[in-house]
Amino acid sequence: MKHIIILAFLIILSSCNNKSNSSIETSVEVNDSTKITKEDISKINFIEYGIDNKARVTLDSWEAYNIVYRAIEEVKQGDFKFFKTDDQVFITILNDLETTIPEAINSESINARILILRTKLLKFREIINLNTSSKKEKLIGVKELFQSFSYVTLQINKKFEKEAQNIIKPDSL
Repeated sequence: MKHIIILAFLIILSSCNNKSNSSIETSVEVNDSTKITKEDISKINFIEYGIDNKARVTLDSWEAYNIVYRAIEEVKQGDFKFFKTDDQVFITILNDLETTIPEAINSESINARILILRTKLLKFREIINLNTSSKKEKLIGVKELFQSFSYVTLQINKKFEKEAQNIIKPDSL
């Protein structure tokens, strides 16, 4: 839970003749135990799949994927600004992620992974923006987000790998 320690000191000085104004000094110290740091994120264990060279050209042209990729990289640094953007901007990016899938990779398996990623993006956004979310909930959300994005990349790599295989079937001999 959130532990906030607030120390406040109020010192009022006044003269006998009330000629001088009062002076107020306030000191506030906030200790947010739910804050996630770059160090916390670096301790998360998950399998991260890189983009295969065969898929790179296709993914480089897919703007929505690249925006989400950059957002994931920012989360790895402890920066959550993508998830605190305006609702309309965030939803537009998610819609673009689903509707602008390049033809070369548009398949049911990739669409399923994109849907899961969309769900995890929405879930993480809610977790990160709720004041009642614990640090553990936030870290679980980060891990799920990383995994879902990594699985999208894996599925895209598999599609290109499968297409590169030249399998001769007995019927064609």
